[in-house]
Parts: sequence; C-alpha cells; structure tokens
Amino acid sequence: MTLPITHGEQAPISIAFKVQRYALAACMLLAPLSVILFVYSWAPDLLRAPILASAQVGPVRNALHFIGGVAASFFLPLGFLGMSLLGMRRAPWLATISTTLSLLGWIPWGALVGIDVLGYDIFQEGLTPQLATLWAHFNYDPVMLVYLITYIIGGVGCRILIGVMLARLRLIPAWSAWALALTGPLQILSFVPSPLLAIRNVMGVLIFALWIIGTLPAALAMIKNRQPPELAPLPA
Repeated sequence: MTLPITHGEQAPISIAFKVQRYALAACMLLAPLSVILFVYSWAPDLLRAPILASAQVGPVRNALHFIGGVAASFFLPLGFLGMSLLGMRRAPWLATISTTLSLLGWIPWGALVGIDVLGYDIFQEGLTPQLATLWAHFNYDPVMLVYLITYIIGGVGCRILIGVMLARLRLIPAWSAWALALTGPLQILSFVPSPLLAIRNVMGVLIFALWIIGTLPAALAMIKNRQPPELAPLPA
C-alpha cells in the first residue's frame, strides 16, 4: 500500500524536470545577454541603418552581431516562456496569456534579424542604387511589417503581464517584478524618434539593466521551483 505524501514531504523530482528547469532558467539569463551582444556589437544608433552599420565595423564585430541575433532568436521565446510558466499553477489564465504573447512577440525576432543580414550582404557585394532600393523594399514589405508589429505588441505586452503576475504571486521580489514590467513601456518610448543620441543611449542601458534585474530572481525561482503538492493562497 502506498502512503500519501504528507505536507512535510515532497515527491521526488525527476531528472527530466530538473533539466527543464535549468534549461529555462539559463534561457532567461542568456536572452538579455544575447540581445546586448546583438545591439552593442554594432553602434546602437545605427541599428536602423544596417548597411552603414556593417560598413563601419570590422568582421569580428559583424560576426558577434549576428551570433547575438541568432542566439537571441532561440533564447528570447524560451526565456519568456519559462517566466510565464512560473505562474501557471496559481494564475493559469494570466500565465497562458503571457505565454501566448511571449511566443507571438519573440518568434518574429529571427525574421527581423534577416533585415540586418540583407544589409550586411549588400555591403559585402557593394552598395548600388538597385541594392539600396531592394533593401528598402524588403524592410518595408508588408510581411516584415506584420512581423515588426507582432514583435512590438507581443514583446512589450508579455513583459508587462509577466512582471504583474510575478509581483502579484510574490514569486520574486516586487521591485524586481516591476523592474521587468517597466521595460515594456520604456521599449515603446525607445521607438519614438529622438534627435538626442544621449537620451536613446541612456534609455537602452536602462532597459537592459531593468531586464536583468527582473530576470535574475525569476531564473532563481525557476531553479528552486519544486511544484508543491498544495497551492499556496493568493495574497489578499
């Protein structure tokens, strides 16, 4: 006869579950780091002009830029998926919406990196008016605009919802959760054109700092997550 698990005991955790937890926690931490590599390997103020940006840096920085971009295309959706799953047991609807926005928002990242790839290839082949027109047409193609809009809505929305969820469930310190949520509105402000380069640079550094502040405790919570058999009560 098998005795039921008491409140003071916990069921053994499978190796597969441990691997999942550590992999998702790693993706949470590697997501902002890979995006930082992607952004700062080129001049941040030239990210919207990839032909010029790729021409102004050497082969090493170009290689680092695309390594960061490709790595982020994997780490971003998985990292935010992991943070969404932290609240699945106690706030399933909020976690489900966060998961949906995370996947919809970050999966297009890989397609958007293609804009930089095309700009780099044009630089390698030699810039001509025809190739410059091709890049502009590709950049403003309706398909790419759909990817961009989805990326903005999903990427911003998932950060806000995940931050609110983690703060409400007290899964991580409130200041850390709200730091993550704040990166969403700040990201919207970063898309607003500004003639002051210093303001854009400060905004970018602030977003990455808040992002890391939010993800470090979330990654630790994922590692410590043991799926308790009994749900803890929601805070009043």
